[in-house]
Amino acid sequence: MAQNSHAGRGSSWLAVIVIWIGFGVGGVAMVPTQKWWLFWIGVGIVAVGGIIATAVRIFDDVIMDGPRAVPEERHPSEKAAARGEINGPQTATDPATTHPHG
Repeated sequence: MAQNSHAGRGSSWLAVIVIWIGFGVGGVAMVPTQKWWLFWIGVGIVAVGGIIATAVRIFDDVIMDGPRAVPEERHPSEKAAARGEINGPQTATDPATTHPHG
């Protein structure tokens, strides 16, 4: 596996797919009428997926990257003011007093 890759191993994906199938079976069991026997089969499939995930040590796939430094970006109004497009702070006006037809 490439360094700093978060793709995971094939065995980990197998566990995830089994869990997805279990959720799908459980969800289908609830629509349009409840079929509790099928729901519990879905729960069992999810449990098997969890056992597979534990057996393949799925959490060992996690790679801890160093902290990321994201530069802080200025607000668009500050950028416009720096370019001279805005002359001072903008103030709101009351449309009731400034409306030409009022």
